[in-house]
Amino acid sequence: MKGKIKVLCLLILALLILGSNAYAAQLLTGDTYAPTVKKVYDEQRGMVSKFNADDKTYYPNEIYLPNEANPANYRIHTNYSKNTDACAACHATHTAVGQTLLQWGTVYDTCMACHDGTISTTYDVQMGTIATTQKPTYGGMFGSGNEDSLSNHLVTGAVQIFAAPGGNVTGNYETNDTPDKAGATAWDITFGCESCHSPHGLGGNARILNPNVNAYSYLNYKSNVAYVYNSATGYYENSQKYQWVRSYPYNKGTQVWVNGQLKTEGVDYLLDGTSGETRIKLLQGNGSVTVVYAYFYPALQVKMEVKNYLQSGESVQHTSGINQFCGACHTDYNTDTGDIDTSTGSSDKLTGHYTEAYRHQVGFKVDEFKAFLPLTNMVYEKRSNGDVMTCLTCHYAHGVSKEFWKRTLLDSTKAAVYGYWSEVGENGLKELAGSSALKRAPNMGTCETCHRKGPAAEGYNANTGQSVSVTATTYESQTGATAVGSGKCQSCHPKYYTGWSKTAHFDNGVGCEACHGNGSLHVKAPNSRNITNPATKNVEGKVDTCGTANCHGKGATKRTEIYDFGGVSESIIYYSEAMSQVQEFKESKHYSKGGVYCSTCHNPHGMIADKNGIEKQLKYLPNALCGSCHDTGAAFDWATFMPKVARSDGSDQALHSFTAFESEMPGLR
Repeated sequence: MKGKIKVLCLLILALLILGSNAYAAQLLTGDTYAPTVKKVYDEQRGMVSKFNADDKTYYPNEIYLPNEANPANYRIHTNYSKNTDACAACHATHTAVGQTLLQWGTVYDTCMACHDGTISTTYDVQMGTIATTQKPTYGGMFGSGNEDSLSNHLVTGAVQIFAAPGGNVTGNYETNDTPDKAGATAWDITFGCESCHSPHGLGGNARILNPNVNAYSYLNYKSNVAYVYNSATGYYENSQKYQWVRSYPYNKGTQVWVNGQLKTEGVDYLLDGTSGETRIKLLQGNGSVTVVYAYFYPALQVKMEVKNYLQSGESVQHTSGINQFCGACHTDYNTDTGDIDTSTGSSDKLTGHYTEAYRHQVGFKVDEFKAFLPLTNMVYEKRSNGDVMTCLTCHYAHGVSKEFWKRTLLDSTKAAVYGYWSEVGENGLKELAGSSALKRAPNMGTCETCHRKGPAAEGYNANTGQSVSVTATTYESQTGATAVGSGKCQSCHPKYYTGWSKTAHFDNGVGCEACHGNGSLHVKAPNSRNITNPATKNVEGKVDTCGTANCHGKGATKRTEIYDFGGVSESIIYYSEAMSQVQEFKESKHYSKGGVYCSTCHNPHGMIADKNGIEKQLKYLPNALCGSCHDTGAAFDWATFMPKVARSDGSDQALHSFTAFESEMPGLR
């Protein structure tokens, strides 16, 4: 017995030593709609932060960020020098976990590795704050999923772009063939952070807004466009002042022809986009040819003035393009005709390319309402020919919640805003209409700010001798909801539904409502308050979602401590019967110290296949999955740490306590 105990002690010591390199910086959340983990567990130092703004990187425990102490002086998404190190912050050349060589499993996970507040020197888009200032961002907040009156752009990859209100729901999607992209298709594209933002700053747009949003550049590919020499500037220019989208993956389609011959960039000509438009300079005979012809992808341009970047006094003033940008997806909602002086009458006549309706006009002068806009933090676009209403006049780009309204509308440092909203108070900042719809104020507060029907209706109570109040019916919780079946989820969440239909959950009749609760109220008024989202629960709650008596928690567990080392946290545990997967997992350090939960590794909505076509219900292939947190090395084999064990239902399933010495315990095959 003593000999066995010595062997076990040595094994435990070896694991502790080997574990000192565990938990590299890229700890996956597993749920693409959940906040990322801000701390990781190190055997020697305990829970440590994934980021410290001290210009030092402690691999493997810390995210790498160039010039991390002052990122304002190093725009990681746009400042590419010839010896740039920016790529390494997101990509791994030979050991990537995600597609396109990402160090995280998805684009959303990659973005949130920094922008969920982990990197304290940049924008926290989850909470909607500017770095450490705690001042609200211009774009609003995405939230964690459990905030009151929360609405946001669902950038987790759960929906396709065609789900955008005012978009193409017909299924007849626009396509175009270009030299770089055969059959480029709009609309049927997964919606995520990259849909609105270009992480590499292509096109030079402010706020790295995507110049090819919803395949705009692919669908509007320009051919044989004349560029005429301008002797004053020394460049060939076009009056439309196009900015080209170029570099990979737009290389083949970017062409310049001189006298009927295709020329080579860097050898025959140079392109210059520093002025906000792309211009051409020939390296031989510049100006001797009157006209050159170009083929290129035009950028959907958005311009703005950003002052006091990342400071508490940061301000943003849009100057052009935001209505067209939003309209790339919300097409029918964009009633901007370009004529800012004349009302289009869009509220009195049917408009729309995909669906007809009466719609509020945008793109007209706000002079009549301009004095009232600051009362609700409403904004406008300052064009060269006047100030106009935009989509962002009434809406935030990312999202809102009651908490965000409280920070922005009850901000005592802004006298005009506070004076207008203080009478409403915090209790009045509650959405009653079902969805807060990314609005700058609850309910129809943005409408009232400009249209001012309240002051115009003064005297009603006095003249009628009545006191009129409002009662509203809404769906604020899941209470009273009934089951509707998984088929109802498909129309809004087709990607998740299709993935789920390939899983063991589907095969065993475990539907959407088994994890998300009854969905009848959510179907009637979709919002985060009337549906259960396991991702918003704490670690224990997430694991318990999987560990119900009828699912992965079934099976008896008899736990006996057979040896206590005394003063040492490790002890030897004996299980006299096959235990449930969930209880077994709860005994592991992954759960007790690492903050890991079931869907960190498992994908409840899909399968992944290896090169032999064998499918597993995991987020990524096993070795890559382990490698996303641990420095595993080339010789690593996940099966060593997760051998098969007998379960109470008679099946053999992988061990979920992740400890090699337990392979000697009873019940293991």
